[in-house]
Amino acid sequence: MIEDDDLRSRSVTVRRAAARALARTAGASARDKLLLLLSDEDREVVAWVAYGLGFDCADAREPTVSALVARALSFPPGPEWDDTFSAVARAVGACALEERSQTTLVAWLDASPARARAASLALGDLAGKTKKLREETWVALLSRAAGGVSEGPLPEALYPVSRVENVPPTILERLAEVASARLAEKGPFRLFAIRALGRAKQGGLQPLERVLLGDAASFSMPERVEAARAAARLGDDGAVLLGRALDKLAALPPATIAAGGDDTQVLLAAIGAIKDARAAQKALTALASLNEKSTTDQRTLRILSLVRCASAKTVVDVKTTDASLTGCDLTKGFIGKRALLEVMGRSEIKGPNNKLLHDLLKDPDARTREAALDLFAAHAEIEDSPVLLAEALRAKEPGVVSAAAEQISKNPAIASPRGKKSRKADKPSDKNKDRDKPKPEPDAEPLAPPAPDLVKALVAALGRAEKDNDPEMLGAVIDAIGALGQRALLSDVERFCSSPSPTARDRAKNAIALMNGGKKPVCAAPARAPELSAEALETPASVTLRFETEAGELSMKLDPALAPATVARVTALVKRGYYDGNIIHRVDPSFVVQFGSPFADGYAGPPDLSPLRCETSAQPFGELTVGVALSGRDTGSSQLFVMRARHPHLDGGYPLVGTASGGWDKVIEGDAIVKATIVSN
Repeated sequence: MIEDDDLRSRSVTVRRAAARALARTAGASARDKLLLLLSDEDREVVAWVAYGLGFDCADAREPTVSALVARALSFPPGPEWDDTFSAVARAVGACALEERSQTTLVAWLDASPARARAASLALGDLAGKTKKLREETWVALLSRAAGGVSEGPLPEALYPVSRVENVPPTILERLAEVASARLAEKGPFRLFAIRALGRAKQGGLQPLERVLLGDAASFSMPERVEAARAAARLGDDGAVLLGRALDKLAALPPATIAAGGDDTQVLLAAIGAIKDARAAQKALTALASLNEKSTTDQRTLRILSLVRCASAKTVVDVKTTDASLTGCDLTKGFIGKRALLEVMGRSEIKGPNNKLLHDLLKDPDARTREAALDLFAAHAEIEDSPVLLAEALRAKEPGVVSAAAEQISKNPAIASPRGKKSRKADKPSDKNKDRDKPKPEPDAEPLAPPAPDLVKALVAALGRAEKDNDPEMLGAVIDAIGALGQRALLSDVERFCSSPSPTARDRAKNAIALMNGGKKPVCAAPARAPELSAEALETPASVTLRFETEAGELSMKLDPALAPATVARVTALVKRGYYDGNIIHRVDPSFVVQFGSPFADGYAGPPDLSPLRCETSAQPFGELTVGVALSGRDTGSSQLFVMRARHPHLDGGYPLVGTASGGWDKVIEGDAIVKATIVSN
């Protein structure tokens, strides 16, 4: 445990280790100690304290923000305190909700460029929670983004724009002007200008056209991808622009598209972004039958299938028997089945489609079954849904269990058998008397009891998730049990109210409230093992990993100073061959490349290893930084992600463990890691 003597230690190493450990420990006790350390004279101590206070302040927002602002006001001017100021500003943005905090952050926009940059990112953090900012805040941000006589432009000031859906109409013209001007300046924050243009209405159309249809060498692949997504927000005119982009990209030689380069990534993004197939009917129809007949290379066929199936599902609308859809996957695998299920979900699932859904729920591929299960919450008409969900809850793959539980959480009615309900017949005289009167809306029917076999499967899945120490499955099942509202299951959930896992406690608290008339219990954290000794040890050397993949040789350098336990876990997994043969299951070309899931579906980790305690920090997530995927606090294990661009909303929320190098931009969804090795240790 961190004692008060550690906070007052003459050794700055001890105080820094104490601040680090407390910052990664949620709860009121840790917060009280962090507030004591906030006045420390060491800049690194204060930065860790600020991060910790901002990370966990939900039940003490106002006093926490007041303490942070007061400490920031005491900082001397000069660059040596800029990093600490940034940590405090981001903590204010992460924690604040009240109006006066927004006023403080706006005032900080007039500070030095480094501190104004921190204030801009903090306002983006705040906007991400509140989904709105005051109009005067928008004016101040655009002024800072544009720059002036004394200070140059600050593109980071456009970050908050991407964190809200609707921008005040009064600033749309100015937003388009400022964001368009920022396109001339290369850098990691130009992406913010491109996203902002998608929220600038018609004023954003022409500058986005420059990005999408201009010289491809002038903009990076992630920027062009973001431009396609931004254009999708601009209504009919945006659809026309996307159609022109697709016409241009579809004219590329099939071999070029099949190579999976930058243009292929942009092409896939444009297909996914377009909402009206009529704007690119000819191009999409041609792409749905794209072929490179001379090849039998499986990676080439997979890339072609991604393009073909994305195009086919856009063109066919709701017809699941369309030949372009049923034959789009040249690999006869998950890509085509996922496209088929997406089309199936656009209309009622009945008749032949219901039979097809039942068949796909028996598919050997876990991802296919999960995609099929994702339809249940929105389609109460699916026949035998309680039976099918119960079967899924008994699956061996954690992702299938979690997917079934998530659907029950979204729509608990699908857990109940649907029989015809009887109602009293109207008397003939009543019909004649009231036939011209408006009929009242029927009262909403109470939730019918869930099928007993499904309840049994849920309870069994809960026990399995606890035994396997699988926090993601555990959370999903707890949510599902809570959504059913069955008080008979209250005791099954209550024991997790005192779980060592903060994620399990939070899920249990919400579930118990649903089962207990809305009253939330107090779920206090149990006593935890000391953390200071592990963090105070001398940091071992960095680790360089090499990944031989279908996309070429890739590398990453892990830094134990950032996350010692996590780096040790990943290194051990490489040594035992865990990543050999693993499929890169997620590729968002302007966001992340992610791998490390045992079933290539984004769920779980090695079944014999417990999840890791979070080693989060305030380190920024920029291009080619490496992080650990989470599904809640203290849930990381084996899944890593490599950033494709700067995304500040991840800062502080995930463990950052190092940096990557090599052609991560060449990776396509489904690429396999052939072999992972340790190059240096």
